[in-house]
Amino acid sequence: MEASAPDRFFSHAASPPAGPLSNATRYLCAAAYLDPGYANTVIGELIASHRGVVPSLGIDLVPIVRHCLNARRMQLIRDLMLTVFLLAGLFLAATTIFGILIIAFLLGLVLPGINWERHSIGFKVLIGAVITIGLGGFVVSALLLPVFDFASRSPSDFGLAAGTGGLTGFVVLVFLGLVGTTLFGYSYSIYRIFIDRLGPGSAGGYFDRLGTQVEARIAEVGAAQWGNVALYGGANPFIGSGITGKIWSIAIELDRASGPGKDRAWHRLRSRGYVPIDPVELHDVIRARLLKLGDQELPENERVANLTVHDHLVGDGHSRWDSPVIDHERAMPYSQASPEAIDALIRHPQAGMRYYQWICVSDEGQPVWSGQREVIGSADQEIAVSAFIYIAVEGRMLYLEFVPAVLPPILQRYHLVDRLPRTTAGSFLTKVFLSAASTACRDMLRAPIGVASTWHRTMVERRSFEEEAGSPRDYVYADVGARLSVREIRAALSPRTYIQQLDAAKYTKMIERLVNDTVLDFLEDKGVDTGAYRESAQAIINNSGGVMMSGGSIGGVAFKGGKVKVQNNGGSSVQATA
Repeated sequence: MEASAPDRFFSHAASPPAGPLSNATRYLCAAAYLDPGYANTVIGELIASHRGVVPSLGIDLVPIVRHCLNARRMQLIRDLMLTVFLLAGLFLAATTIFGILIIAFLLGLVLPGINWERHSIGFKVLIGAVITIGLGGFVVSALLLPVFDFASRSPSDFGLAAGTGGLTGFVVLVFLGLVGTTLFGYSYSIYRIFIDRLGPGSAGGYFDRLGTQVEARIAEVGAAQWGNVALYGGANPFIGSGITGKIWSIAIELDRASGPGKDRAWHRLRSRGYVPIDPVELHDVIRARLLKLGDQELPENERVANLTVHDHLVGDGHSRWDSPVIDHERAMPYSQASPEAIDALIRHPQAGMRYYQWICVSDEGQPVWSGQREVIGSADQEIAVSAFIYIAVEGRMLYLEFVPAVLPPILQRYHLVDRLPRTTAGSFLTKVFLSAASTACRDMLRAPIGVASTWHRTMVERRSFEEEAGSPRDYVYADVGARLSVREIRAALSPRTYIQQLDAAKYTKMIERLVNDTVLDFLEDKGVDTGAYRESAQAIINNSGGVMMSGGSIGGVAFKGGKVKVQNNGGSSVQATA
């Protein structure tokens, strides 16, 4: 892919080398097979579109996209085969096939599902009785109906009846054999993918190359996810980072500090002079301070090993096609901003794009060692804690904004790839058989609809992609903002365990405190009066239940509409959203 060029401010990002799949990536690859709706959503938003891509947080989009495409292809082949078998069976032996579908439906209520959930004993006994009665009635009717019909038949009818019964039995046997083989083969193939390609430490596996257009779009998506530019198509500029927490901000005047021995209150009433502050320099100082949390000079057990700091530019995806942020030849937004563009946008806080310093901690615990012996292995809490820092210098004032967010773990049902038996175990084939049998009725009835909907969706996606490609020629304004995050749409609503919640609070508090201390030290070094900043920061920490900072006093606190607004005696204000 095209990297940032020295003669332009925006370009396409470059893809880093691929590595082992993260746990979140593995689970989302599995979701492609377990949840057809998810696979269709990913394909529609990323492959059949020219929209921007949300920066990846703990995942790699390329294997996820390829597994989604592979899952759709496998499901289409299965649905085509089941549709042919079902229509042929209904044409040749409709009554018997309906009976088989009813029995398959009842079996689906008793057998464990794809995640092997267990029903209660009473429920199983009830459905088992219904199945037994149904099978018994089916067999009895098949045996007795010819007897009851014996008297009404002439001798010439017996040969025809025997031939018809034999044909029906043959059709049923062939139908059961073909459908059973298709369903079992499909389930077996999926579970082999789960074990061979999506197990812990997997690299994703190999896929056959697709069409030129699809491969080109996969390459674009794979590169764009690592860029520092995110154009959003909805209301949330922090799309992909999870649940936004309590946002707070501080605004102070950049007055020069009074000299020693002078009356502080008196000097507040007169201008002591403006202290110019470079927000780019302040961001660099904050970045360096935060990266020390993972300093290699610290003992390994004291490092925050998975902390990263990124440049993050956000902007509205509804923009003119001739905008420098959009590549109108490819009909897609650029994903990488040059350092010169970043510095310029930091110094111009009223521009159409806003710069945030993005701090992220992936909660992956380190292995514990005692001497040369391992006490316990590493653990992945499966959450990602983010903090977005925005700094603006306007009107002789400094404005600091802090936006925390927590990305919860992937839904538990997609963790199936970690709960499968080995392929050499006898229980593996049993699990595959039960899984195929439990969904047999649903898969057969949905097959014709699945074929039609997949064909229709493919046609719509192809037409939409071609129309978007021609949009720069036909329209003035573009709509290329990212509308969803591949990870976020299949994440839980909140952290699943208390440990995850407590870790999210821990890392958010550490980052928050370090940012406040760094800004305070920076302002003092520049000679800015920091009294108002201390008071505002103390109000924030008091409101969030943290440790109090020394110095300053609070003048008043007002709650309104879920927000707390604090006015301190220094004239500065702070507002936090609950």
